[in-house]
Amino acid sequence: MLSGLELSAAEALVAAGVLLLAALIRGYSGFGFSAVLVAGLAFVIEPLAAVPLAIAFEVVASLLQGSSIRSEIRWRDFRILVAAAVVGNPIGLAILVAADADTLRAVTFGVLLILSVGLLVGANRRLPAPTSKLATDGRRAGQSSVALFFVVGVVAGVVNGATAMSGLVLVLAMTFMMIAAAEMRATLIAYFFASNLFVLLYLFWTDEIGSALLWRLMLGLPLMAVGIAVGSKAFRNASVESFHRVTLGLLVAISLVGLLRL
Repeated sequence: MLSGLELSAAEALVAAGVLLLAALIRGYSGFGFSAVLVAGLAFVIEPLAAVPLAIAFEVVASLLQGSSIRSEIRWRDFRILVAAAVVGNPIGLAILVAADADTLRAVTFGVLLILSVGLLVGANRRLPAPTSKLATDGRRAGQSSVALFFVVGVVAGVVNGATAMSGLVLVLAMTFMMIAAAEMRATLIAYFFASNLFVLLYLFWTDEIGSALLWRLMLGLPLMAVGIAVGSKAFRNASVESFHRVTLGLLVAISLVGLLRL
């Protein structure tokens, strides 16, 4: 996955294992790829290099999964989230470029820990049904939903630009909104493509990433494709809820180990 000139054989093996695990999770749940990849790679490379790499992999992963999830995408929510990402991503990118390596590592692991614990605690707690007043006023209910999704999208955009972990923000929100697992997964995949493509183009335009990222991306693509294919097949035959709990438990463990190491 990564050049031997930069990593030892053991470090390259760790990086490859992290990529495969992240791809399996992405194929199955639709989220968690960047969280696992950035957190895992933080042990062997700088966050400033890991975040753009995760973003590039996210774009390709969405292309690989696109044809299989088109009919399940919540298109209105997708459009709102993308519009919000245009606002939030530049803020996150400014944080990514300005922060020092140790600070960014701490933020990365801290965000991962807080959001993962939040998802675990909130797994069985959803937003209450709309009140009778809002339920009888479809226009007001729709406006409230649009506003809520836009705010969530802005926050996710900031997190995405700075740590490439916007998926956890969105999953937390969609879990509480009682969105079906298949629709949540499909909408997240579509969002990751649009949002991360914007970030990737911006990074290229500002010369924040170079040829090393392209080499790492090409070397890692076969491994990622295998992981996504296996994970996507498993998604159709297993309980998404139970797998989410396992995934989030893993994210909590990674973040705790990372913070303790710092």
